[in-house]
Amino acid sequence: MGSKKIARPTVRKRILTTALGWLGIFATASAEPPNDHEILVIVGAAGEENYAEGFEEAAAIWEQAQEAANASMQFVGRQQGKNTTDKEKISEWIQNLDTCISTPAWIIYIGHGTYNQRDAFLNLAGPDISAKELVDLLPVMERTLIFVHGGSASSPFMKSLSDESRIILTATRNPDEINYTRFGEYFAGLITSAEGDIDQDGQTSLLEAYIATSGQVEGFYKEAARLASEHALLDDNGDQQGTPPDWFQGVRVKKRARGEKEPDGFRAHQIALIPSELEKLLSPEQRTQRNALEADLETLRKRKDALDESVYYELLESILSKLSKIYLGKDSHPEKSGNS
Repeated sequence: MGSKKIARPTVRKRILTTALGWLGIFATASAEPPNDHEILVIVGAAGEENYAEGFEEAAAIWEQAQEAANASMQFVGRQQGKNTTDKEKISEWIQNLDTCISTPAWIIYIGHGTYNQRDAFLNLAGPDISAKELVDLLPVMERTLIFVHGGSASSPFMKSLSDESRIILTATRNPDEINYTRFGEYFAGLITSAEGDIDQDGQTSLLEAYIATSGQVEGFYKEAARLASEHALLDDNGDQQGTPPDWFQGVRVKKRARGEKEPDGFRAHQIALIPSELEKLLSPEQRTQRNALEADLETLRKRKDALDESVYYELLESILSKLSKIYLGKDSHPEKSGNS
């Protein structure tokens, strides 16, 4: 991809840096921390040996990142069970999800996808699973669900799964993009490394990995002098539309859609697989509270021109004060944070 646009320090980064010294004072020994992520990695049926190698390499990258991400990680499709199909394993993992905790749940698909003009499918060893079936399996959850479909004909999954509580990434923008895609394999390398850290805050967010991966995909087709047959989309606001990567300059949206449609990306930039040293100081609950306050801050910024200056700065001070308390470890309970 082209040269990176380095963003100015975010409010989060400035407050975290200030709070780091204080947190060192308040820190005490504790039991082993809970997992920061709960991840299901699905490896689809390869069909051909060269595809199998790429899929396995991507799965291995996820596995190697498990410790650094402090993640609970389960793999489906790398080894075939004798009595249980991959589809049944996926269903079992979903059924066992705790719907009320703060830890994000991830479903990562590395493989081929198909579309039959009615529904889209993940191509598994054994029975495939459709977008409609996956929607029926997934419960209503308070926690964030991240679904990354790195394969062909993946866009119908965005239409089916889109919800305000979910972040959806697909390798294609329409179901007719049915050729082998590179997005899923490139994404594994970027979400687990610092290479995609566009704003240089010490961690690669979902948004940054999406933008960086799309840049690598575009670079592949240009270098090969081939017409690109995959165009990724990101949906994190539940409108089923998705935002393409070329809408972003750095991590900020530079384009606007017609009408009332809000671009995606804000929530995806709040979540990173492997946290920075500063981010590690926060619990999943504190991150959830922080993310909600940052969303309030983003909404306030959009309303700035419509508010009296004194009102704007009063509201701004209130949000920043609550953020500071979270970073200082003084406000770890949702009911005390003033958030809804």
